Amino acid sequence: MKSMILLSLLVGLQLILQCPITKAHNNKYILVKGFAKVNSGNKMPVKRKSSEPLQDKLSIAVLGHVKTVGGKPNIPVKSISSKIIETKTDQKGMFEFSLSPGFYTFFLVNKDQAYLNRFDGNGFFRAMKVITPQEDLQLIDDRNVLY
Repeated sequence: MKSMILLSLLVGLQLILQCPITKAHNNKYILVKGFAKVNSGNKMPVKRKSSEPLQDKLSIAVLGHVKTVGGKPNIPVKSISSKIIETKTDQKGMFEFSLSPGFYTFFLVNKDQAYLNRFDGNGFFRAMKVITPQEDLQLIDDRNVLY
């Protein structure tokens, strides 16, 4: 019961306190690397695949857990009240963040909407604990996929 109250307070504080958007730094932080790609088409059967790297795409790391709005895979960036670190993908869809240790939720951004089609089953987008360097974080835009 106490943990539910604490969780409610943390979510409430997240909605109240809007932290500034900052750029990723390369000083005394944990390096998180990954790639972003867009999937499209019919994925049934599995042999039909179409994906391509997302070039020059804004990716964000949000400090902490982010609550979904109605279980949808997108949320307005302006409604995210936690600290946001941003970076862009290169020509191969690769990106990197330099982050302080902690929990982060990673999104692709499209037209001021943060997109992540991964959930934790408790009403939040899936977050990741960053305590060691990562080199294989995948951010996939699968809005146009038929599963």
